[in-house]
Amino acid sequence: MPTELKQLNETAPDTGGTNRLTVDLWTRRPVCGPRVTVIDRLSSLRAAGTLADFSVATWPDEIVISDRNRHSELLGTIEEFEAWAADNGVSLRPPFETRTASLLVGRSKEVLTTPMLLASLYDGDDVVGVYPCTDGEHNWTVPEFLDALEAEGTVSGAGKAVALPMTDPEST
Repeated sequence: MPTELKQLNETAPDTGGTNRLTVDLWTRRPVCGPRVTVIDRLSSLRAAGTLADFSVATWPDEIVISDRNRHSELLGTIEEFEAWAADNGVSLRPPFETRTASLLVGRSKEVLTTPMLLASLYDGDDVVGVYPCTDGEHNWTVPEFLDALEAEGTVSGAGKAVALPMTDPEST
């Protein structure tokens, strides 16, 4: 993996369960402070059997969009997140932002700014949630997503006034 993208896989002991829910946590460096709190919460959810597993990956602050050779896999993953958002009537912008960066020699490049923290929820190989996201009226954060999992022990919703946007894992 490129130096800008490092991944740590946390593997839970096999409990013989049928839970296929996993979370990929994407973070910028350094992995400290609130990010460690999120990792601790994911560990607790895995220990409780709510999640089958989770992984933690770091990504660069910005990705040059035209640099597809260097970041093709990562850009493909982000495109998968964007497709899920479009299918579910939400947006991932912000925190993903595209802007033009000027170079010293008069040229410019398109760059994609990555979020400080993003959680993607999978049922098997299918994306069923990406947080943070927004519908224009409400922003769903990574902590709200974790609150819903902790409260419900499932991905059916937050159990609060505003349900979390997600694909029903039963329909995938």
